[in-house]
Amino acid sequence: MNFFTDFFKGIANCFKGFSLLFEKGLWYYLLYPIILWVIMWFGTIWLFSKLAVQISEYINQQLNFQDIPDSGALLSFIKPLLTGYFSVIIAWILKLIFWFVSSTFTKYMVLIFLSPMFALLSESVDEKTTGNKYPLNITQLLKDIGRGILISLRNMLFEYLIIAICFILTLLFAPLIFITGPVLLITSWYFIGFTMLDYNFERHKMNISQSVRFVRNHKGLACGIGLVYTFFMMLPLFLGIMFAPLLAVVGATISFLELKNIRNTKTNQIAS
Repeated sequence: MNFFTDFFKGIANCFKGFSLLFEKGLWYYLLYPIILWVIMWFGTIWLFSKLAVQISEYINQQLNFQDIPDSGALLSFIKPLLTGYFSVIIAWILKLIFWFVSSTFTKYMVLIFLSPMFALLSESVDEKTTGNKYPLNITQLLKDIGRGILISLRNMLFEYLIIAICFILTLLFAPLIFITGPVLLITSWYFIGFTMLDYNFERHKMNISQSVRFVRNHKGLACGIGLVYTFFMMLPLFLGIMFAPLLAVVGATISFLELKNIRNTKTNQIAS
């Protein structure tokens, strides 16, 4: 039950980001992700699409289905399919795989390159929401940026591992695609939410093990934030590019502060 409570809380808090970005004068953060995302997204999609076609053609040449006899051999009855459509099918399968890989790669590269900006946005939301002040400390900022990059790389490697496992299982048991598809989607939501929440963990001096424990205890929250991010990235033109990362950062910050206040209240009640 806590999973779904946190899940919908994460979604609701992300949508609060619309008003907060403009009411608190943070709208200019919308401009940063656009150019970087467009260059990386279209660059990797083009590259992997070309690579998929070349690999499928190479596989087709190596297997040389034209040498299969027209009759009398084990594969004769499907020779027309193998010679006419095999490379096309392989190309589409590879494009689908590369799409998962490239979208994941691009997603995390953007998070890494824009990590300083996201950290500053999260801090600004915290200051304008709670009144807390975080004096600029270059040394600490560099440590926080390094920590953000490390978390992004960690999450990227874990997500790639899950993608690889799901891909192997789908190759061995094709019907599992109806299970592995949703698993990949939810996994993506979870790790995006984790990354967005971590900007708060850095600021509140939580180490990586504490951060991992927090997100595991609030999986629904991470998935809700990741869902909003993924949904907005599907919007046309520059709407998704502009809003998806920032709404996720703002939603993660609001959610963390709410949970922190709840914990502090419970602690004070116990102490009294």
